[in-house]
Amino acid sequence: MEQQVSSAHHWTAVRAHPLLVLSLRNPAGADTWKDTWRSLTALVFSCGLATRETKALEVHYDAGTSRRFDACLSIPSSRIAAEVTADDLAQVPGARMETVMGHGPFLHHRPTAAHDGRPAPTAPQPSSGAPHSTSLVPAWPRYHVYACSPALAEETPVITDTYITLAAFAPARP
Repeated sequence: MEQQVSSAHHWTAVRAHPLLVLSLRNPAGADTWKDTWRSLTALVFSCGLATRETKALEVHYDAGTSRRFDACLSIPSSRIAAEVTADDLAQVPGARMETVMGHGPFLHHRPTAAHDGRPAPTAPQPSSGAPHSTSLVPAWPRYHVYACSPALAEETPVITDTYITLAAFAPARP
């Protein structure tokens, strides 16, 4: 069951929900972003894995300006995933099959009309004062879910959901 964290920014705490995906690392900055998505999307179509339920998401690993992320497209079932061969994956160097979002919990944000698919507002921060030693705090990785593969979007792709990993607070040792 979801628990309301901050009604002001519509963040809720949610459990992990593992998702089987084909992924491809974007190794550089924004200039390779679209190419990464095009390569991955072409692979998913060539393997016959694209369905109406396919989810597109980016897994971001740090707050730096490098735009290093994994582009991911979900696979409809493990039965279908078993049919993907090493030769299929070799079509796109660096493509791999993996499970993402398997370790939670997460903070979840679904944009409202006011946000119109732009990046989510800042996640709620721990309450003032020192957090309790078992408190959960925002951490990495973070996930942006799109309405479709950004390679297929006619304009700027719309972010439909944002998830931020929560990790146990570890107080500094003296």
